Amino acid sequence: MISSTLDELGPRRGVHRFALLGALGLAITVGLGIASHITHSATMPDVGLPASNSKELRSVSAYDAQVSLTTAYLSDLAQLNYGAAYKLLAPAVRANTSEPKFAEAQRQAGQIGQPRVWADSATTTRAEYVLAKSGKAVAPAEHRFALQQEGGTWWMTAEAPLPAQPAAEPNLQQALRDYVQHRAGTVWAGSIEVLRQEPFAGGQLLLFSYIDPNPPQRLTPERIALLNYYVNSSQGWRFEGGGATGLPAGMSVAAIALGLTTFGSQNQYVAYYGVIENAGAISLAFKEPSGAGHTLDIKGQHTFLVLNDRNPYEAVPFAHPFLSIVAKDTLGNTLTTNPPSPS
Repeated sequence: MISSTLDELGPRRGVHRFALLGALGLAITVGLGIASHITHSATMPDVGLPASNSKELRSVSAYDAQVSLTTAYLSDLAQLNYGAAYKLLAPAVRANTSEPKFAEAQRQAGQIGQPRVWADSATTTRAEYVLAKSGKAVAPAEHRFALQQEGGTWWMTAEAPLPAQPAAEPNLQQALRDYVQHRAGTVWAGSIEVLRQEPFAGGQLLLFSYIDPNPPQRLTPERIALLNYYVNSSQGWRFEGGGATGLPAGMSVAAIALGLTTFGSQNQYVAYYGVIENAGAISLAFKEPSGAGHTLDIKGQHTFLVLNDRNPYEAVPFAHPFLSIVAKDTLGNTLTTNPPSPS
């Protein structure tokens, strides 16, 4: 990859302090509520879907030129066409390294697979691909790329791998925004919409959605819902599980989107959650792979959340989270769900 170090694309905490997220649509309480310990399952209050619930990020087309350049650059590298990739580097970068040195650096970095590229900010992009290095197993990689415009043309200037995880933040708004920026990018953080918040086990649960540019099992952006767990540490609000671990709830293709995640120390808790987008929905019943069943009255609700203590002797069923799913509307019709019922 580009050999120059990208200091300005390091951990976000040391570089930017973003404004509080107005798109949250409600004030997030940051007090530490201590919830009673849940022995098996419980549902939590539903604050409803925001009015927008947008499915597309229309402003993203403004970054098409940056995405196209990054795609071309990485496609050249994937095809081992180092000369073509070198020509896409900014003039100042090329002035500091020759084409042979650039090509050798790319060979040392490893062979990349077909990339998935999306916008990160006005001057940065993100890409996900697999990377193969000599003597090592093929592994997924995700980098952020910096670009600059000169003479009416966009050029590649530098790149850096993403930090392992976002840092703790002084408030939940910034912690949540950092999470989405880390997963998707600055452009997409403006689509965050909080659906519910509850104190739990000395921390806070946030069920929220945002438009993900790189959702699981889809080739186009999709609004997904996630459940995050945060604990207020001495350094600030720290992400302690949930998120994209497990099955995010994809919100673009069904009346009810369901997800599964774990959180807490050693994944102590298992959470089934979801978003109900059909206003006529009145009931939702699903079974876990273990056979445990849940029947929920969802009339007038927009989200649901079921929490369980995890059985330490059983693996979390991430691959097959549901044995069956049945959702009904006021007329008795069966509603579509995502994922669909295995049965």
